[in-house]
Amino acid sequence: MKPQIICHQKKVYTTACCLLMIGCSGLPSTHSYIAPAVRVPLIAEHYQSDAMPKAQNPHKSDSVIGKDGLGQSSNPSLLKAINAALANNHSIIEQRALFSQALQRSIIADADQELSLNLSASNSLKTSNSSHSASASFDLALNGSWQFDIWGELDKKSKAAHYTLAQAKASLQYAEQSLIADITTAWYQLIYQQQRQQLIIEQQQNTDNQRQTIEFSYSKGLNDISDVYLARANLDSAKLRTSSGAQALSNTARQLQLLIGQYPSGNLRIAGNFASLSINFKLGVPANLLKNRADLNSSWLAVMAQDATTASNYAKQFPSFNLSGALSLSSAKLSDLMSQNLAWSLLANISQSILDGGKTTANYRLARAVLIEREQEYLQVLQSAFSEIETLIEAQHAIEEQWQLNSQILKNSELSLEQISAQYQNGIANYQQVLNLQQQLFDDQKDQLLLNMQRIENRVELLLSLGNPNDINHTTESK
Repeated sequence: MKPQIICHQKKVYTTACCLLMIGCSGLPSTHSYIAPAVRVPLIAEHYQSDAMPKAQNPHKSDSVIGKDGLGQSSNPSLLKAINAALANNHSIIEQRALFSQALQRSIIADADQELSLNLSASNSLKTSNSSHSASASFDLALNGSWQFDIWGELDKKSKAAHYTLAQAKASLQYAEQSLIADITTAWYQLIYQQQRQQLIIEQQQNTDNQRQTIEFSYSKGLNDISDVYLARANLDSAKLRTSSGAQALSNTARQLQLLIGQYPSGNLRIAGNFASLSINFKLGVPANLLKNRADLNSSWLAVMAQDATTASNYAKQFPSFNLSGALSLSSAKLSDLMSQNLAWSLLANISQSILDGGKTTANYRLARAVLIEREQEYLQVLQSAFSEIETLIEAQHAIEEQWQLNSQILKNSELSLEQISAQYQNGIANYQQVLNLQQQLFDDQKDQLLLNMQRIENRVELLLSLGNPNDINHTTESK
C-alpha cells in the first residue's frame, strides 16, 4: 500500500504544478488603446491630509486661495468670498466626502494583501446525564490566515483602488477650480448688472425728459398728438426695462450667494468695477493639458483604475491559494491556562471554481468592455478640451476687436453729445437733439458694459480650460 500512496501523492503534486504553470502562462494581458500611465498612484498616507478640511469650523477652509478665476490677487473681497465658498459650498463638501470614501477603500484594498490575525478567548461549561457536576474549559487561540497572491488579483485590486483615490483627488481639485471660476464670473456678473441697471434708470429718466419736452411742444402746437403717444409708449418701455433689469439684478445676486454659501435673499450688492485684463500670459502647448487639467487627469485615472480592475477579474479565473494556522491553549482552570503545552495547526487550501454558469468569465468580459468605454470617454474629453480652447482663443480675439471698436464708438458718441450740448446752449440745436444723443450714448455704454463682461467670462473660461490658472501672472489695475 505504501508505494500506491506515494504514487498517488506524486499525481496530486503533478496536477497542482500543472495548474500552476497553466495559470502563470495565462496571466492577464489586457489590451488598451491608450499608452499606460507613467506614474504609479501615491499610497494612501499621502492623501490622508486632503480627505477632509483640517479646521472643524465650517466657516474656515483648509487652504487659502491667493488668486481668483482671473489669476489675479488684487481683489481682497472676491478672494474672501472664494475662501468662504470653499468651506461652505455643498458640492465641495460632497466631493471631499467622496474623496474620503475612496481613501478608506484604498486602505481596505491594501489590508486584503496583509496577514490577518485574530485573537479569541472562550470559556465553556459542559455537563452530562451521568455526572451531576459541570466541567469547565478555558481556551485561548491565535488564528492567522494569508492568501497567496500568485496571479496578482489582490495587487491589481489594490492598484485599482489607488487609481480611484487619485481620480477622486483630481475630481476634487477640478471642482474647486470650477467653483473659483464660477464665483469670479458671478462676482463680475453682479457688478455688470449693477452698472447696467444704473444706466437703465438714467435712460428711463432721459426718456421721461423727452416725453415732457414733446408734451410741452404739443401744447405750443409744435408737435403732433402721435408724437406724444410715441413718447409715452417709449417711457412705458423704459419702465419695463427698469423692472426687468431689477429682477435680473436680484437673480444674479442670488446665484452668487448660493455659490458662496449664503442665504439667496437677492439683496447682495458689490462696490467695485471690472478688472483690467492683460494679454501677456502664455497659452503653452496642447501637451500641457495632459498634466494641467484636473478633469483630464480624472478621466485618465478612471481608465487606469478600470484597467487594473479588468486584470483583477481576469486573475479570479484561476485557483486561489490560502494558508491558515492557529496557536491555542486549553485548560480546565484559568490559572493553569498559560502553563499548558502550546498546540498549533497549519492548513494549506487551494480552491478553483468549476461550475458557475460562466459568471467569472462574464465578469472579466464585462470589465474589459467597461475599460473600452472608459478609454473612449477619455479620448472624447481630450478632443473636447482641445476644441474648447481653440474656440475660446478665437472668441477672445473677436471680443477684443469688438471691445476696441465699441470703445471708439463710445468716444465719438461722447464727443457728439458735447458738441450738440454746446450748440443747444448757444441756441443752434434744440433739446430733442440733445436727448436723442443721450439715448444713443446710453446704448453705447450698455454695449461697452456687455463687452467688458464678455471679456471677463472669456478669460475665466480660458484659464480654467488651460488647467493651471494660478501659474499665470497678470498686470492689474483699477479700471
